Amino acid sequence: MKSLGIFQINKTKRLFLLYGILNFLITNIVLQVLLLLISTFFATIISQIINVSIGYFFYGKKVFKLNNLNTIIFKKYVFLASILWILNFSFIQLFFQFGVNKNLIAIFMIPLLVIISYLCQKNYVFKRNFP
Repeated sequence: MKSLGIFQINKTKRLFLLYGILNFLITNIVLQVLLLLISTFFATIISQIINVSIGYFFYGKKVFKLNNLNTIIFKKYVFLASILWILNFSFIQLFFQFGVNKNLIAIFMIPLLVIISYLCQKNYVFKRNFP
């Protein structure tokens, strides 16, 4: 029975990564197209809204298998997305001040942000309250 639990955890992690990559690709394709058409400011806002919307659905329904996604869960998800964005921005700015290339910092931040995101979504945002 315990091996089923381990398999389920691994399956959840795999689904999280799969849907995360899909969300990343969709969001960045949209961003690239929008950057050709409108200002950077609006392009990034629109792509971030799309990212949060797709992620909320993918992670809530497909990864963590919740039947009902509600306003409270959405607020938690948006709060987490905001914290992750602030962390990413802050670390990029901090290390850039020490002379590290912004693109390099951004690449190295991805695994850290994915781990934080997964753990927070699993244990806070989409956590099921089992007795």
